Amino acid sequence: HHSPQHALHGDLLDHKHGWLKMGGAFGWVVRALIYFAFWIFLALFYFRESTQQDDDKDMAHTRRLQSAAPLAMIFFGLTLTFAAFDWVMSLEPTWYSTIYGVYVFAGAAIAIHALIIVVTLGLKSRGLLGDAVNAEHYHSLGKMLFGFIVFHAYVGFSQMMLQWYANIPEEIVYYHARWHAAGWKGVSYFLIFGHFALPFLFLISRVVKRRLPLIAFGSMWMLIMHVVDVYWFVMPNAAATFSPHWLDIACLLLVGGVYGGVVLFMMRRFNLVAVGDPRLSRALSHQDF
Repeated sequence: HHSPQHALHGDLLDHKHGWLKMGGAFGWVVRALIYFAFWIFLALFYFRESTQQDDDKDMAHTRRLQSAAPLAMIFFGLTLTFAAFDWVMSLEPTWYSTIYGVYVFAGAAIAIHALIIVVTLGLKSRGLLGDAVNAEHYHSLGKMLFGFIVFHAYVGFSQMMLQWYANIPEEIVYYHARWHAAGWKGVSYFLIFGHFALPFLFLISRVVKRRLPLIAFGSMWMLIMHVVDVYWFVMPNAAATFSPHWLDIACLLLVGGVYGGVVLFMMRRFNLVAVGDPRLSRALSHQDF
């Protein structure tokens, strides 16, 4: 969809072809490299400052991280939004949404909070975190996960409702492919209940967020739902019918395996707890209500 011929097809694309056509496939690759370069730089910056603080106990590291946070959040939001435009929205070139970047961000927030809960539970069960994490922290993480589940559903429903109400064919085509095509309607129903309704009823309970087996189950479930959600807004553009392929799972395992391998490598080399953070004692005594 980044070829000049495709970008110029149709009156609706007149205002899009400048971006989709820019540099052709090479331009798309350059933009992707820019996104990844910024994300990697940001991650390494925060990681380096945190690990250096473990060694020198200098509060200046915390102040630098706090000062960088506002701009980091702004540029992270912008790069994530344009990456979503390039990598996903362009698969349906006649469709557009002004809040698509927010939808992708909300899904990413769900995934990272669920992953943090699962990883910390695994480390805790092996005695690698000591008393640094307890039920109070899982309760807070569970509330964040619950909040982003509601936010994600709100953004998704708002996007659908506004486009349904406007009844513009170019906007409806996105939902038509996911509601009327063979198999995809079932996936849509599955996401309505599996990504929102059931997790909402499950995680709204205070007991669930404080019982480790229950919050572990809820978090792993949301990781699976996030994968299904990403599959749902990517694959209908490639296959008119719902027909999963073994390569879909293989790609997920490849990317997840590389990411997991890097994380495990870093875990072996550095402290799992920010022992140099002057606010650690306050975090250890954290209480949630």
